[in-house]
Amino acid sequence: MGKYAKDIVKLIIFFSLGVFFIWVSVKDLSPDQRSIIWQNIQNVFYANKWIYLIACAFIGFLSVWARALRSVLMIEPLGYKISKSNSYHSVMICYLANFAFPRLGEVLRCTILQTYEKVPFQKSLGTVVAERIIDLIICGMMFLLALLLESDKLFAIFTENQVKEHIFMLFAGAGKYIFIAVCLLLVGLLYCFRKKIAQLSWFVKVKNLCLDFWKGIVSIKNLSNPFLFVLYSLLIWLCYFLMFYVSIFAFPEMEKLGINAILASLSCVVMGTVGFVIAQGGLGAYPLLVSMVLALYGIEKEVGLAVGWVIWSTETVMYLLLGTLSLILISFKKKKQSDNGL
Repeated sequence: MGKYAKDIVKLIIFFSLGVFFIWVSVKDLSPDQRSIIWQNIQNVFYANKWIYLIACAFIGFLSVWARALRSVLMIEPLGYKISKSNSYHSVMICYLANFAFPRLGEVLRCTILQTYEKVPFQKSLGTVVAERIIDLIICGMMFLLALLLESDKLFAIFTENQVKEHIFMLFAGAGKYIFIAVCLLLVGLLYCFRKKIAQLSWFVKVKNLCLDFWKGIVSIKNLSNPFLFVLYSLLIWLCYFLMFYVSIFAFPEMEKLGINAILASLSCVVMGTVGFVIAQGGLGAYPLLVSMVLALYGIEKEVGLAVGWVIWSTETVMYLLLGTLSLILISFKKKKQSDNGL
């Protein structure tokens, strides 16, 4: 199968997942419940609450700008000083392209830097991989924080009480000794066949992934201003949190959360990120996961779905419009005539 054919298959799969999640979120709803969802969405605009969505989009823009500034810092140790505007355009076009094909954005981002800043494709791709690793670490930290503060609620999304009981029964009595014995047996087999396992293609891929992960962490020490890099990285994810937190004020029904709105927003951002991973652009999955999280805080499913769809639509429209604008503006930019790197 050719590269383009694989990309099309991936697009179909991710888009189908999005349609599936949309179906899951509405299949059990009555016509009245669906009407309530639409009414909640309309009230955001009729009650002039759209100002919160404008604030959400502006914060989203700030997150992209922070990511662009971080990219400038990461490329600088390679011997290339790129303009902040080109870095911003490359990041925004990356978001735009990823709505069309998974991972296409990263390729276009590096291509733009190669075309307009003369940064070799492989070098800029290495910094993008390092960025993704750092983002993964911060996302993991946010997940652990959410898990620490709201473990009961987050676990409730994936497990029912009966499932929990079965798990506890499995490790009760002799079950825990069987579990320990099986683990020891697996460790022994891995040790005995370690040389053969080390030659397996999947093991090599996992090993290389772990090495890239470590290189991404260590690369920070080569930066001219590591503190600023960490600041930009934290600012990106703070913006993601604020985008959601600010948006919920557009819905009067969310006022009942009170101080819990902060924890609910944190949980929704963490679970919403999962939605963007499993479905193309978070289509269907993001609103569904947001509604499931908010339901644990006493928010009706209809309201939760309305919140999820409005925030997802706001972010999507912002990325599409600004991404298209960046695509147009960068076409008027002059290309550098010679390398400025080492």
